[in-house]
Amino acid sequence: MRRGGAGAGGVGVGAEVGGGAGAGGVQVVEGVGEAAEGKVKATAAAGGRIKGVEVNPRAMRMTPEELGGHLVTAVNAALKDLRSKTAEAAGDAVNATTLAKQAEDIQTEGLRQMAVFDQAITEALSKVRGGR
Repeated sequence: MRRGGAGAGGVGVGAEVGGGAGAGGVQVVEGVGEAAEGKVKATAAAGGRIKGVEVNPRAMRMTPEELGGHLVTAVNAALKDLRSKTAEAAGDAVNATTLAKQAEDIQTEGLRQMAVFDQAITEALSKVRGGR
């Protein structure tokens, strides 16, 4: 985890931004947003938590109101990016139409197998009864 410097003399708070896998090999989804021509950057993590903020030293020349506005813009952009990536990942994970079709196919195959089983039992019982 990195605290303080944001590289190239910038001010940063938070953790290193990573695109790799998290614990257990699960892909970590993060949103990234920028403002003030890239001088202010924010990273949002799962649950809408802000993971980090980086401020380029040139942004420190802004008034507190301007800097605050750019921070809000960067954070909102990061949250929007996170929502988009999360929805995209969820869309890849579950397709309701495909899932319903698979369930229908399984049910149809199960019914077919039960009919074959029922026929075999009926034939076996017929032979047993006829053999008395």
